[in-house]
Order: sequence, then structure tokens, then C-alpha cells
Amino acid sequence: MGYRFWIIFLCICSPLSVSANRLAASNLKADDSLNSTQLVRYCVDPNWLPYEAIREGKHVGISSDYIRYLESHSSLKFSLVPTSSWTETLSFLQSGRCDLTPLLNKTVSREQFLHFSHVYFRSPNVLVSLKDQPFLQGFENIGSRTLAVPKGYRLAEYIQHYYPSVRTITVASEPAGLEAVLDKRVDLFVGSMFSVNAYIQQTGFNHLKIAGWGGPEDELRMGVGLGHEGLLPIINQVLDNVDELERIRIYQKWNNIAIIDETNYLLIYQVIAATLLVIFLLAIRTYTISRYNRRLTDKNQQLEVLRLQLEQSNAELEFLSTHDPLTKLYNRHYFNRQFVHDNRLTLSPESSICLVMIDIDFFKEINDTLGHSIGDSILKELSEVLQHCVRESDVVARWGGEEFVILCHQTSVDAVKSLCQRIAFAIKEYQFSGDVQLTCSFGIAKLAVNEPMQSCFERADKALYQAKALGRNQVCVDETHL
Repeated sequence: MGYRFWIIFLCICSPLSVSANRLAASNLKADDSLNSTQLVRYCVDPNWLPYEAIREGKHVGISSDYIRYLESHSSLKFSLVPTSSWTETLSFLQSGRCDLTPLLNKTVSREQFLHFSHVYFRSPNVLVSLKDQPFLQGFENIGSRTLAVPKGYRLAEYIQHYYPSVRTITVASEPAGLEAVLDKRVDLFVGSMFSVNAYIQQTGFNHLKIAGWGGPEDELRMGVGLGHEGLLPIINQVLDNVDELERIRIYQKWNNIAIIDETNYLLIYQVIAATLLVIFLLAIRTYTISRYNRRLTDKNQQLEVLRLQLEQSNAELEFLSTHDPLTKLYNRHYFNRQFVHDNRLTLSPESSICLVMIDIDFFKEINDTLGHSIGDSILKELSEVLQHCVRESDVVARWGGEEFVILCHQTSVDAVKSLCQRIAFAIKEYQFSGDVQLTCSFGIAKLAVNEPMQSCFERADKALYQAKALGRNQVCVDETHL
């Protein structure tokens, strides 16, 4: 008898909404040549699931569904030009052998030969290591470790520009980078969290782990070659009008992954033989059934262990995507997604929201004098002070480095000023590691009616810099909308 085991896992992660203004059809003026059917040659990354890939000569993945959606909602028709690597795809786009690629980041070097559509898919990048390696917060903590980066990816340019001291090697694709970590040829790999998660599930390599954030999140667009920029108005109009249910359907379709499909033909022959023998000998039949039951129990136990490991890995991924690993506060990615980049979070007449930006005074001197270990302890201790002082309805997040942000609901500027003074007093009374006498600067801004949170955040940041300019250990309020 054979066994066929399936493990189907659905990533519980909503795709990030594309924040682009809807364009009225009457405002779109396409060239007369685009009013009739036009054939567009396109290339893809042949090995980047679940985003896109070429399998048996066919385009599959998330971008394939968006290409089909474009075909069904416009006059464009698409013809795949197969390539063997992402580097070859970029070469084809530069030489004009492809007119378009459906999913990539915008970079300065790519703007030399491509025009870009609006952003229609977002994804965070992560560092991946073996489980016995320490947890890293980001590129700044890599030190002497070796980092694998896919050739031709935007991340390679980003690391070279902002972290030139990091030791990197290029790999052909994301799977090649993950396998280099498994083989211990490199210490770390950086890539998209969604494709890394899919690869780990498909291969069962559960001894890999997420070791930290890998730079800015991907802002994925369609890129068209020079001379074909007339396609962009049509592409942008269709992409901007994809409804949220359709985006979720496409994402979930390519993240339902079957992992194991095992058939043991030797065992099938053994069971057939046992079935024939059972006619003649009842004892052999009883023994065979007992052996089968034992093996089935072992298999079920193995599957249960694998299921628990998958649940634990995904719980860690979910927490990591929204929390700072050092302080356990909400992180900048969560705050941006929930408040800053969400244009729906504006003030109504019956509500009141204030934003507080906090910066530790002279924190660099603390790190330089006492070391990063003491600095990390102070950050954790300050986080506890902040959580103790705020209300349950307030949102506290670590913005990055020594900066923190507090979002206060249903409050006034005077109440928030009192909160900042309580925090300053609590900091003064707290016994921080290394006997540090800690002080902080505070910037406050009140969200105006129908004002985007991004604008309010900029005003709070401006007030914070004013507090620093006044000598630090100050509370300053932006009075623009008071």
C-alpha cells in the first residue's frame, strides 16, 4: 500500500494595497495606435516564485495573473520571450528584444533603459541564516559575515551604496542563495520574505530562519522599454482599477503550496503479497496489519511535528514583520503601513489624534563610551518606561536607532504635553544600565481635520528638531493647526 501525504499551507498575510489615485477613463488619452490590438513582447525572472517563473516554457506566478488581467481589460496582447536568468532578462530589455517586464523595482540604473508603471505590489525583504546563527536586526550588524545577493537585483545596488563594508557574493537566483546558506558557503542571504517563505515550505528546510530585516521593502512595478512608454497610460489605468478582492485572490492562489507527495511503491508490493498470504495464514495477516498500524502512527507523528514547526515559523514571521526584535515594540514597518501610508487615517470632527516623536539625547556618545551592549539595554529599559506611562489606547513604536514615536487617540495637545513631562520625569527617576543619566527630546503635533498622517508626522519631526536646537531635554509643539 502507498502513502500520499499532502501538507497545504496558506500564508496569512494580506497583500499590501497599492496606494494610487484612481484615474477616470475620460482622462486617459492613449495613442490611436493603442486603440487596436497591440502585441507586446515581455520577459520575466525565470526563477522567482511565487512572484514569477518559467515552468515548462510557460509563465507562472503572481505576475502571470496580472498579465492575463491586463489582456482581458485592455487591447494589449502579450507574447512571452523566454530567458534563462534575471540577468539575461535585463539584457533583453536593454537591447530591445523585450518590450516589457511585469514585476521589478525601480532603480537609477534601470531608469536608463526603462519607464515604470505605478507600484502595484509591495513586499518586505529579510536576512536568512541557519538556526544556530545569532539574530541580526539589519545590515548594520552583519559585521564580518558573508552575504549572498541575487545578481541584478536592486538589493545589490542598495548594499553597495549604503553598506559598502559588507562582504557580498552574487548568486544566480534566490533559491541558489538559500542553498548557499544551507551548504555554509555563505553566512547570510537577503531576499523577498514571500519567496523565501515559499521556498522553505516547498523544500522542507526548516533549519533556516529569518535573521533580520533586509533593507527597504520591494515596491514592484511594470517596466517598459524605451520607445514603448505609450503603453504606460493603459497599464496604469488597468492596474489602478484592480479591486482588492482580485488582488487577494491572486496572492492567495500563488501561496497555497503542496509540500509532500510521496508514493512508496515497494510498500505497495509488500501489502499485495501480504493480502495474498492472508487467505492462507491468519497469523501473518494479523502481523501485517499491526506493522502497518505502527508505521502509520509514526508517519502521523512526523506530520504533526512538521505541522507544529510550520506554525511556529509562521508565528515568528508574523511577529517579526510588525515588531522591533530588541524592544518588542511595534516597528517602523508596522507604523508606516498602519498610519503613515494609509491615507484613510484622517481626523474627523468627533476625534482627536496627536503624534509624539522622541529622540534620546546624545545616544551616540553612550554607545561610543559604554559600548553597544549598554546601549541596547538602555533602549529596552526606555521602552518599558514608555509603555508604563502611556494609555492602553496609545500606540508606541520604535522608529529606528534611538527614535521612538507615540500615537495618542482621543486626546488634546495639553494632555500630550503632560504625558511627555511624565515620561521625562520617569526617565529622570529610572536607574538605567551603566548609571547613565538619560534625557530625551520631544516633538508634538496634532492631526488636523482631513490632514494625511504623513503631513502630521513631518510636523512632529520638525518640532523634535526644534527641541534639539533649544538644547535638548525639551518638549516642543508644532502650532501650525492649533
